[in-house]
Amino acid sequence: MTHTIAAPLDVTVGGPTGTTIPTDLWGLFLEDLNDALDGGLNAELVRNGDFEFNPADRDGWHALTAWTSSDPARVAVRREDPVHRNNGTYLRLTGPVTLVNDGFDPVAVVPGARYAFSAFTWAVEGSGCIVLALEGDDGVLATVDVPVEPGGWNPVAAELTGQVAGAGRLSLTVPAGLTVEIDVVSLRPVGPDGAPLTFRPDLLETLRALHPAFIRFPGGCLAHGLGLDNMYHWKGTVGPRHEREQTFNTWGYHQSRQIGYLEYFQLCRELDATPMPIVAAGVCCQNLRGRARAIPQDEMPAYVQDVLDLIEFANGGTDTFWGARRAELGSPDPFEMRYLGVGNEDEITDDFRERYAQIADAVAAAYPDVTVIGTAGPAPFGADFEAGWEFARAQKVAIVDEHAYRTPRWFHQNIDRYADYPRDGALVYLGEWAARTNTVRSALAEAAFMTAIERDSDVVALASYAPLLARVGHTQWVPDLIYFDAERVLPSASYFVQQAFAAEPGGEVCAVSLTGAEPVPVPGWAGGAVRVSAGGSEVELTRIGLDGAAVQPARVVPDSEAHLGRLGGRGVLEFTATRSSGDDGLVVCLGDAGGDTVELSLGGWQNKSTTLALTADGIGNEIDGPHQGHRLLTGVPIVLRLEVGDHRFRVWLDGELVHDVTLDLRPEHRVVAGASRRPEADGDEYVVRLVNATDTARAASVTLPVDGAVTGSATLLAGAGPEQGSPEADSPVRPEQVAVSGSGGFSLCLPAWSFASVVARVDA
Repeated sequence: MTHTIAAPLDVTVGGPTGTTIPTDLWGLFLEDLNDALDGGLNAELVRNGDFEFNPADRDGWHALTAWTSSDPARVAVRREDPVHRNNGTYLRLTGPVTLVNDGFDPVAVVPGARYAFSAFTWAVEGSGCIVLALEGDDGVLATVDVPVEPGGWNPVAAELTGQVAGAGRLSLTVPAGLTVEIDVVSLRPVGPDGAPLTFRPDLLETLRALHPAFIRFPGGCLAHGLGLDNMYHWKGTVGPRHEREQTFNTWGYHQSRQIGYLEYFQLCRELDATPMPIVAAGVCCQNLRGRARAIPQDEMPAYVQDVLDLIEFANGGTDTFWGARRAELGSPDPFEMRYLGVGNEDEITDDFRERYAQIADAVAAAYPDVTVIGTAGPAPFGADFEAGWEFARAQKVAIVDEHAYRTPRWFHQNIDRYADYPRDGALVYLGEWAARTNTVRSALAEAAFMTAIERDSDVVALASYAPLLARVGHTQWVPDLIYFDAERVLPSASYFVQQAFAAEPGGEVCAVSLTGAEPVPVPGWAGGAVRVSAGGSEVELTRIGLDGAAVQPARVVPDSEAHLGRLGGRGVLEFTATRSSGDDGLVVCLGDAGGDTVELSLGGWQNKSTTLALTADGIGNEIDGPHQGHRLLTGVPIVLRLEVGDHRFRVWLDGELVHDVTLDLRPEHRVVAGASRRPEADGDEYVVRLVNATDTARAASVTLPVDGAVTGSATLLAGAGPEQGSPEADSPVRPEQVAVSGSGGFSLCLPAWSFASVVARVDA
């Protein structure tokens, strides 16, 4: 990072523009990926306490995953007479035997701390107690005897109190002469009120500090599932734990549904956030072999009723069926749900359109005060994005869910993205978005874009970063806002950006002009090396040509690259590719190390599509596709032709034009400012956002449209270079408070690669 003398930056704040920032603008998106719930926000300490893990969750998993025993011959997996049909697997333990749960991590036992144990047991032979203990490497940290009874399944409960500090694992010992069946094993810390904790306290407080206005749940891809049988149905996630419907998780593990819809609504109440459930639009996820499948039309009335019942469960009085059920479960007061998302990143097909309309029309008729949110595909461009918006306009959808996982460059280039959106159409919910990495560069690009969102919040009504939570060592997606392990919470730099914006909600948007901040030019395509790789496959490349010159045939093997030569700013690459072994596709990379590169992925996601991607500042982003219909198959040659000219990339596969895209050369807005005013009886408050995503420090002079003294405080995020910050690590920067003051404005030094959120008060 290069340090220079601070350059002057003049920020002039004008009068209100007529836009008022919605108080609902900044929220959270909670999806069960990266072990965000079980092993995360869920305070449960026992892993696989229902013995329902199985190979459908993950290869090699089974009923005893996370459990070990002193004598496997004395442990039997049974399914003949379960506690409940939704919890069909249990264990029979024939003493003497000890069963130990590995947990998600060892339990941090503290002397005097209390832990609530519960289970269902059935003494099928003999009588007596099982010995429950938290055992460390050097001995017992806590223990209690738990009586078991014959005559059927009986709920049992006990409390362990920490006697010795240490890291322990839960053990269950059945003595000789006693045979016990057991299921639904649970161990939770006891809270200050004496009740078992539902949520892990440090993660709960980390979410509380984000001041969320709403919480989206349960997905994401989890909502519509991989196949109709995997679709998330809310009724199977409320009620007693042992009656809940468990299933495999879209992200490659098990869903216990211990945090289901009731706990979700309770979390919203705990954090003073409005619920925003997302339900499937009558179709499952299209990222499935055979594409999306639709609920048969003769089953749609029942599905639509389920959606209406969800709203009644959330908002209905206790004189309604589902409102009464909510009260039975301990929540008599309604949850005041105001938003309902229908669909997620869906392929816009006739099946989708028909079923979305059925659901939305029924909700509008029964609950006109609930705002239905539509969907517009997985990216902020492309066929489904365009078709989603066209359908939304035809349906007069109130709010449309856009998603944007993009590079920092993209966000800096798209500061004005929403300035040209029509002001008389649907509003935008930026439901899933992030700047790809956990670096300071990404966090500041997000801050710049959020500043623009506030400016254009007459169009963007809602926004939520995604994903929210990720357990260290268990991540399926990067970046994430908050990482954690058993003992630590590790917020990212992006977390503190989100926190700063949400801490100061609302206000009248003010006009802002900048002097001393020039956009940063984006380099055009100048050519570079041509490299080909194929993941775990072997591929023969023949009939290779670069700008008409023949190149010797090449063979690509796993974990290697074939270097074919160089391609200039204008040129043609041709070859025939034939896979001889493996299951992966082919990647053609154009460009030199350290610069921008363009990648063609042939046979990308599930080897059934092609994409073009641009890597800038070492961070990649799809710029065209995915396009279906071309894949790399063993023994089947495919002919590729790629033409480059005037920053335009065209790709033909077997003679068909698949990609035709021109690079976006708009400059990046790296220095950005925004402001809003909050009138009060005894004066005004101005909230000023300042982003400096450059190597040059800025001496910012901020002029407010007022006379007289100005006092306030800036939350400043600074002190690290753009590439600092990484997944599963603590943020390289922490916010600090800096006092500001002046007459008619204030001055503030913005270090290189910094963000400031300033609250300045002007007395009447």
